Amino acid sequence: MRACLSVLLVVAGAVLAGAAAPAAYRAPRAAGGHPDIQGTWTNEGQTRLERRAQYGDRLVMTDAEVAALESPGSWMKVMRVAGQPRTGFITTTPDGRVPPLKAGAQADPRVHVLALGEKVTDNPETQAIDDRCLLAIGNLAGPVMLPLPNNSNYGIVQTKDAVVILVEMIHDARIVRLGAAHRTDGVRPWLGDSIGRWDGETLVVETTNFPQAQAFRGSWRNLKVTERFTRVAADRLLYRFTVEDPTLWDKPWGGEYEFAAKREPIEEYACFEGEVSMGHMLDAARAEERAAAGGKG
Repeated sequence: MRACLSVLLVVAGAVLAGAAAPAAYRAPRAAGGHPDIQGTWTNEGQTRLERRAQYGDRLVMTDAEVAALESPGSWMKVMRVAGQPRTGFITTTPDGRVPPLKAGAQADPRVHVLALGEKVTDNPETQAIDDRCLLAIGNLAGPVMLPLPNNSNYGIVQTKDAVVILVEMIHDARIVRLGAAHRTDGVRPWLGDSIGRWDGETLVVETTNFPQAQAFRGSWRNLKVTERFTRVAADRLLYRFTVEDPTLWDKPWGGEYEFAAKREPIEEYACFEGEVSMGHMLDAARAEERAAAGGKG
């Protein structure tokens, strides 16, 4: 009798424990019955791609480290994943840094390719991408999507055929074609060629065909970036990424962070409203040329 009672108590305890366990978050549904990841999101924060040496091999910050960074005078928070304050985005290497290139590999710089004899200051078309207001500095638009200290905000819109990621700075719009195949015409769009598919609760986006002007960590010709977007709460969007280039790295590497929802919409970013810097740069270049020619012309 006692044995039966013990068994009943164990079973009852298990049932009660199961009932008390929080249910996994399930995102609302959007077009085609897929998870709704639409909205305005931000990845602004104090955490960056690579871990600082002071944290060693620790992925998670201590409470004291968080308190020192999130002082009352600082509005930027430490990036968290599942509530853990992270020391960096990369999770696949012990030191949280981009792995070294394989033996004999050479990185390609992120530059605008000039024709023979051309100079950056020859005309507006040869200026840097951000000076021309074509793309933001760094990898704000991605992929990999990395924050800047400002304007690191995004608007996501989805349909049954595509997902569009609008970046606040310079209003870059990356169109992810769902259920499509990569282009084979040799064209390398500014943000690469992104195709996507739904894997349960997660949107999986694969991007290839990067241009050299968007080289990421020295890779573009054979670069493939796989991103995974999973809505884990009403106000949190888990972002995971994997970077592959077998000509540069021995194996893929990657990491994760969480976007936070924003109540405010994407703001206008009028890059050329009152812009005078490009004209000044070109004028200065012409002045230098005249001086080099002895002040003639």
